[in-house]
Amino acid sequence: MTGRVIWDDAAGIDRQATKHLRARHRNVLGELITSVPLPDGIRLAKRYAGLFPAGHPDAAFIARLAAADEELVARVTSAAAGASRSVHPQVTAAAEWLSFGVGAPVLTLTDYGEDDLTRVTMLRDGSWHDIYHGASEHHAVACVDEENVVAVRDGPGHGRVVVHYRRGNAVPVTEGGGLTGMRPAGTAAGYVAGAALQPVALLAGPEVGPGFVDLSPYGIDTAHRLAVAPDGNAVAFGGSTDIAIVDARLEHLIARSVVPLPHGPVRELTFTGPGEIVSCGMNGGLGRWCTGPHEALTLEAVANAPRLTGLYAVPAWGVLVARTGSQDGHCFFDPATLQTADPPRSLAGLQDNPWTLRTIAASADGRFAAVGTLDTTTGFALTVHDFHHPLARLLRPVGSLTGHDHAAIAGTLTGTGGHDADERQALKLLRDAAAHRLGGR
Repeated sequence: MTGRVIWDDAAGIDRQATKHLRARHRNVLGELITSVPLPDGIRLAKRYAGLFPAGHPDAAFIARLAAADEELVARVTSAAAGASRSVHPQVTAAAEWLSFGVGAPVLTLTDYGEDDLTRVTMLRDGSWHDIYHGASEHHAVACVDEENVVAVRDGPGHGRVVVHYRRGNAVPVTEGGGLTGMRPAGTAAGYVAGAALQPVALLAGPEVGPGFVDLSPYGIDTAHRLAVAPDGNAVAFGGSTDIAIVDARLEHLIARSVVPLPHGPVRELTFTGPGEIVSCGMNGGLGRWCTGPHEALTLEAVANAPRLTGLYAVPAWGVLVARTGSQDGHCFFDPATLQTADPPRSLAGLQDNPWTLRTIAASADGRFAAVGTLDTTTGFALTVHDFHHPLARLLRPVGSLTGHDHAAIAGTLTGTGGHDADERQALKLLRDAAAHRLGGR
């Protein structure tokens, strides 16, 4: 019922609350107070707790919020914003030159320096480590995990080669003209690299390949438009007329559908959850698809959108984000309705100048987002947000927290981590707020 309001800033949340002060709106007001970020919920509870009679299902918890230490929670939440992100003086260009590991807290960045040399570097354990630094131009790079990176780069002569970087070694995997436009991606099984010129994908991993797999039986005519599921166990491919989701070993079809005009040919794909993807057409337009029984892939929602690049889902911010080719810079969308949405609080102010916010990329599992900026005073910066940091969930609306988030908060509280008394007090209140919203109300 509260929709996108829970993702709004403090002023927007306050405005919405004042619309529901009448008695017949009490349930909506109660849901709002117990669904917004914890500091906002406490502020609203202190203001409106007296409106809820004892028998109201939200009354007891709103009273608890009203009694909470507002200053303490605000202080811990402010500290969480700093603790859950790291800032690096790195040059970033398009989002495709950032790649997160699959289930691994690592990130690769590919850049061309003033010396015209290519550098592929990995952020691991808080510091950067060179994977490659040399003259070979790289056309696509995928981070698999802490030890494995896959790239399509210039090979001998005028051809291209797929190279597997592992433990300081560069191992050629395959080469040839058919690699033009190929894009690799890490999966739970290793990696896939989809070809742009034919419906095949290179597959390799600890227990498979390397070898090429023909995807034409799945109805795909090209394979370089792809996205990996949050758990890494499925890959979606978008072609000129079809979308197909297959398992990470490319052995079994999970779901498939024809893409109606104007939503095809597919230009961008991203998973927004298990069995749910959003696509963007070559000429714009968004479509949300859900898997169903009997290998069905159903179009659940459509919306107008400009032509987009770098489409990512960021569940912790409640948005889809992509870059446009215009001076508008980045666009944000509601992942359910696909309608335009405001930028998340974490990016407040950056969207005012599209040249300041240079790029946004996110990990498939929803844990990380990387934001590249350019400030005329401080220069380039890359901010990496870790949404699984023990304090990071304090920054999210309570109503957006899932059962997995609730379990993670509870695990933090039962662990032996170095949290002070104030942090534990705020996390306990967040844990109970999440439990209330998830079904304890």
